[in-house]
This record gives sequence, structure tokens and C-alpha cells, in this order.
Amino acid sequence: MELKGRVAVVLGGPDGVAAAVCRMLAERGARVAVVGGDELSVGDLVDELRWNGAEAVGIVAAGGGDAAAMDSVRHSVLGELGAPEMLFVLACPAVTGGWQRTVDSGLTATFLALQAFVPAMAESGAGAVVTLAPVGTDPATTAVGGGVTALTQHYARLFAEHGVRANVVSWTPRAATVDDAAFAALYLASDAAASMTATTLDVAGTLMRL
Repeated sequence: MELKGRVAVVLGGPDGVAAAVCRMLAERGARVAVVGGDELSVGDLVDELRWNGAEAVGIVAAGGGDAAAMDSVRHSVLGELGAPEMLFVLACPAVTGGWQRTVDSGLTATFLALQAFVPAMAESGAGAVVTLAPVGTDPATTAVGGGVTALTQHYARLFAEHGVRANVVSWTPRAATVDDAAFAALYLASDAAASMTATTLDVAGTLMRL
């Protein structure tokens, strides 16, 4: 999965699956835009990637639930690295704060990112999108996972004729499987999965669904 020189945008915060994806992208030569809400954490991850020889920039997404803020992120990516070829929307929803916060931090954030980036990818005639659908035990997280999957499949169908692929990694948030979820995301975005779109790779494990 050689990705040398390709521009990748990773949304989801500079930890967990998103951080693992950033590191894997950097190891394979991609140019990485790290997008998150905490300036210090974003900066630390970008410094780590640069220290290891990667080209990386950090973008703080202030007000992540706002369409204008997400459009500003897209313009920042264009200015810093150029047109993105890969988009990873790896938002893991908040587990506290009730229904609305969980949905906003998972499903709404994913929708805003797809809305901001995918049409521009379609205009260029190519792009690979990977989203993260959480599998949880509470109703809100379950709703986010189902919604992210359906939304991603909708975008896959809508933009398939424009050369944009969109796939999902289904994942139960567990530290032991972070790298598994990240590698699945990397695979789906790479040329090795060039014929795959509207597909879900289940890294949650069958037992976690019972």
C-alpha cells in the first residue's frame, strides 16, 4: 500500500484510530493533514510525524458541528497541502452527555465532513473516503453506527460515477483493536481496494454484536 506523495485528511482527533491512521499514512509516504479540536494534541501528533520524516500539517477544527467551520478546514487543507485524495472521517462519538451530544459528535460530524470534501473530490474525478461506524451497547452509539454506515453508502452511490469510493470500518472502541481498525481503514483507502465501494469491514468482531 504505497501512498507516497498522496494528500490525506484525517478527522477524528489526534488519538485512537485517527492517530494510528496518521502514523500508518506517514510511514507510507503520504502527506497528512491532522484535523482535531484540541490544538495542543494536534500539534503534538504533527510534531511526531514530522520528527519521523513525514510531511504533516495540523488544523484545529473549532466548532466541529458547524458547516462553515468544516468548509474552513477544507480550504486550509487546500492551502497547506493541495487537493486531498483520501479522506478519513474517524469520529468516535462522545460517550457522555446524552443522546444529542453522541449523535452530534459522531453522525453529524461525519455528515459535515463528507459534505465539505466529497463534492470537491468528485470534481477532480477521484477520491477514497473511509468512515468509522462505532458498535456500542447504548442506543445513541448504535444509532450513530447505523447512521454513519447508511450515510457513507449513500455517498458511495451518489458519487461512484465521479470516481469517488466510500467505505466503512465498523469498530467497537477498544484499545486492543485500534491498530486493526486503522489498518482496515488504510486498506480501504488504498489502491489495493480500488474495486470496493459502499462496503463495510467489520473489525468489531461477531461476539461484540451479540
